[in-house]
Amino acid sequence: MEASSYAGLISMHRKTSTPRAVHLATALTLLALSSVTCQAEPSDAIPSGCGQIVLVTASDWNAPTGTLRRLSRSNPNGSWSAVGDPMPVLIGEHGLGWALGLRSIPGGLSPRKREGDRRSPAGVFYLTAVYCHEKLDRIRMPLLPITAATEAIDDPNSRYYNRIVDRRDIAHPDWRSSERMARISDYALCIAVGLNPSRQPGGGSCVFLHRWRGQRPGTAGCTALRDPDLLTLARWLDPAQKPVLIQAPREAAGFLPASLHF
Repeated sequence: MEASSYAGLISMHRKTSTPRAVHLATALTLLALSSVTCQAEPSDAIPSGCGQIVLVTASDWNAPTGTLRRLSRSNPNGSWSAVGDPMPVLIGEHGLGWALGLRSIPGGLSPRKREGDRRSPAGVFYLTAVYCHEKLDRIRMPLLPITAATEAIDDPNSRYYNRIVDRRDIAHPDWRSSERMARISDYALCIAVGLNPSRQPGGGSCVFLHRWRGQRPGTAGCTALRDPDLLTLARWLDPAQKPVLIQAPREAAGFLPASLHF
């Protein structure tokens, strides 16, 4: 599947959503690295026109923690520069697994993300919107309020799988599993990740960059940041820069362009 432009994804997002229902579907495919069977130049991992990267690296596939760096460039042919200080992050309790994003999933022995496996997605993904319990200022990304009816559908058998919906808009809910986002304090501020855009059943759903509060062994599959870092990140993201999230263990991140080796 060929990737759509970022502007096209936002346009599609608005056309397919009701005023109170927002879909997480984004037409992307996953990172292909020269260390696996898919053949692609490392530079192909970064979409044309992307000016902001959120780069998360972990020590290995099973590590539940990592480091987030913000990178920017002034033009499509420019070099990448670090923005601010690195930020600690908590990732999936079981580490990382390749997931559907910018390109097809590579072959090989590396883990592949599945629904409920408590792994965060590895690959390249557009960041599409900011969700919040309360209105925030200085946010440039699409800002979407979380209400008592906002649900993230994670039932692979549902036709609404991997979507954020307003339950009041659904005449006949068909899911057995979902997250009511207003009840989850981690989601008071969160950034949506364009995972599994074709909504393949079991391929992973409703992943966010969200709050990291308290002591825990890892997340259920999201990436968590401390409150000040999360707010800084949310305010830094600019949809005009077509921001992407890149997540990988260091052994895979080493195949990214040299300009991304931080």
